[in-house]
Amino acid sequence: MGEAFPYDPTVFTPQATPESMANRVMRFAPATDAEALKLLRSTYPDCPLSARVAALDFLMRRTKGVRAAAAR
Repeated sequence: MGEAFPYDPTVFTPQATPESMANRVMRFAPATDAEALKLLRSTYPDCPLSARVAALDFLMRRTKGVRAAAAR
């Protein structure tokens, strides 16, 4: 007999958001924006480019906000 509910990880994986993608990439502490985009591309190969760019934008805005707060 087959399984009543076969496990399919793609069904239960939450949708990647720019915030979650940026948080995951920051674990590797990329030195440049190009390196961050490369990490996004390798970590989320199935996400469209627009989603990866949105994550990079989120990351850049968050980093800019941290720098501005530190300068105060």
